[in-house]
Amino acid sequence: MPVHARSRAGILEITVDGDYTLGELKRVAAEALGSSEEARVPVLLDLSGAAGLRKRSEAEYVETREFLVKHRSRIERVAVLAPGDVAYGLVRMSTVHLEAAGVPVEPFRTGAEAREWLSEQ
Repeated sequence: MPVHARSRAGILEITVDGDYTLGELKRVAAEALGSSEEARVPVLLDLSGAAGLRKRSEAEYVETREFLVKHRSRIERVAVLAPGDVAYGLVRMSTVHLEAAGVPVEPFRTGAEAREWLSEQ
């Protein structure tokens, strides 16, 4: 299973390794958000090991944004670890839509930067 979730230091970390389906990502994220004891949690979405981001359709990116908006009552903010230029740019373009819908999202090149931003009050 290339999508994993765990809670670490108050941050819900969702890690994608290799090829994955959007359905799998949504299932794992929904289960993790539903099992969190916190009312709202900061989320680190680690795409550093994800394969095939260039091949994703616009519809899949829209569906991902819709998923995050649907669960915004459980999400404090989302940091996306996207060290590659393609993933970073795609996340950057999505931030406008997501922030307008009440989901603060930022892309980061390193895990340390992402965790620092998620830990800010």
